[in-house]
Amino acid sequence: MKKIIALIIAAIIIISAAVIIIKEYEEKEEDKAGEEIVFDGETITLEYGFTEPRFGKYENYSIVYVDEADFSDIHDGRPTIPVKSKTYEFPLGTKIKDVIYEHSEPEVISLDEKIFYGSCSTATTEDPAFYNTNKSYPSSFVSYHTGGGLINDTIKTFLTVRVNPFLYRPTDYEIDFIEEAKVTIVYEEPEEPILEEKNECDLLIITVSEFEKNLQKLVTHKEKMGVKTTLVTLSEIKDYQGRDTQEQMKYYIKDAIENWGIKYVLLVGGLKGTKSTWNLPIRYSHVLVSEGKQELAEPEFISDLYFADIYDSQGNFSSWDSNNNDIFAEWDGTTEIDVMDLYPDVYLGRLPCRTTREVKTVVDKIINYEKNKADDSWFKKIILVSGDHWNDPEHISEGVLIMEEASEIMSDYKPVKLFATETNKLLVRHITQALNKGAGFAYFSGHGGKTAWGIKYPPDAKKWAPTYTRLGLIPAFYRPLNMNFLFNRHKLPITVVGGCNNGQFDHYEKKLIKLTPDSCWAWKLANKRNGGSIATIANTGLGTHAMSDSDQNGVNDYLEALDGWMELRFFELYNQEQVDMLGNLHSGAISEYLDTFLCAHDEMDVKMVQQWQLFGDPSLKVGGYS
Repeated sequence: MKKIIALIIAAIIIISAAVIIIKEYEEKEEDKAGEEIVFDGETITLEYGFTEPRFGKYENYSIVYVDEADFSDIHDGRPTIPVKSKTYEFPLGTKIKDVIYEHSEPEVISLDEKIFYGSCSTATTEDPAFYNTNKSYPSSFVSYHTGGGLINDTIKTFLTVRVNPFLYRPTDYEIDFIEEAKVTIVYEEPEEPILEEKNECDLLIITVSEFEKNLQKLVTHKEKMGVKTTLVTLSEIKDYQGRDTQEQMKYYIKDAIENWGIKYVLLVGGLKGTKSTWNLPIRYSHVLVSEGKQELAEPEFISDLYFADIYDSQGNFSSWDSNNNDIFAEWDGTTEIDVMDLYPDVYLGRLPCRTTREVKTVVDKIINYEKNKADDSWFKKIILVSGDHWNDPEHISEGVLIMEEASEIMSDYKPVKLFATETNKLLVRHITQALNKGAGFAYFSGHGGKTAWGIKYPPDAKKWAPTYTRLGLIPAFYRPLNMNFLFNRHKLPITVVGGCNNGQFDHYEKKLIKLTPDSCWAWKLANKRNGGSIATIANTGLGTHAMSDSDQNGVNDYLEALDGWMELRFFELYNQEQVDMLGNLHSGAISEYLDTFLCAHDEMDVKMVQQWQLFGDPSLKVGGYS
């Protein structure tokens, strides 16, 4: 009898302890309050440990360091917070049923000053939405996002889990720090693969009927190179499902993935001749960046990423119009209206040709580039063009910093440095001469427009470069007009340009005297006969770089966030990870940017990836075939 009583008492103690544990767990997990915790799928458990924060000061602000953090999350006007982040890959269609976490009792630590904020312009100040409140930033110790996209030529479901070692309460001048955290991922893989493995076609070319004949030469070439290629025209998909031509194109791409196993999509077409109508249409994004983050409000911009983002994390069609109001990719500056996956499911590029002459030009350039391996005498060079970006208090030439970093990344390549400095005058002819000698890559970082690119001189970023003369009396910038003097023939670089609107190809410049209509800067460089670039990557909207060093880690934020991060990652994927297909480089940088930054739910990050346009063939073999 005594044993029975003892067992009953022990059971009561165990049950009571369990109730206390569950109660404490629910109190810690405000986001999960009221939910029943059920592990009805497979699980992954992660455990984290963080040492006590270290503190520094910059001007009148605090800097908080946590040694175990992977990086500092830098966003315009927001506090700069260290984070620990990891991305997992699952078969496409895997359901992330829950991400449950528990953590040690938070330690309240007082600060003398506010935590320093990230900045993308000299006009940036503390964002009141994050600083004039006692609400915690970030809102929880753990956050996550999912997506569906390509990795190593296979479409997967991604899960990124982010752990914040502390939460910041600005008006209280306090942080809530945790030493330990435990995260459990509950997931369920699909019983059958959503996509069957197919290998019937590698490259899908979508164009208009008038370009079909000129593109057959490219199809033949690709087949010879072992790239299985199919060409279709809009007239062949006009009765396809979809509310408009753009959605019909996207559904066709979806079916081509599922039926043929395509990996690459090349769109050929843009504005029609000298008109302002389209032969191959575009999709506009309506992600509106909050006032003050960029120079001006940009209510819409071109995004070909729409055609590449086919699936969400569960394998459903990613429409970019979740509220079905026929306005795509809506974000009003504070709230995400349309749910968007954003991860590319195909490697996609566009040749926005307006005439058959342009089609013939770019087709010949691609064939000549690929059919023979490039000679190292010219290919093993990278042209670096930049200077001073802003009149920042530290008088740092951010453009020169990022060029030096790119040079380190591309260590196998001889750098051709064209910098606007206090001792060096950058002239228009310097750029033309360097391009005419040939290079494997060219990298411009500065300010841009639809038909101009430029940078400024230090120390106060007041005078523009490049100019025609050393006196700098005529601030010419580098324009499509100057590209008429490019004759580098087959010595063609892949060009990455950091600047605003250099890839805005809905632009048509009217001129009294011209042989062909001028479009945007990036496309002019790519379709230049007898020279220019083999491909150009540029922003269709307002590009944005970070500035200053908000986490005081000795690395300027220009290199660690926004455009700068994505541009450098492109070069890292090529020279450090040996990715040698152009579309894989472009899409890979986009996907990794999303892995790193999307958890912060900042509209600027969404815009960064949506506007990063590839003007070129995504199936291009970098450096040509041996």
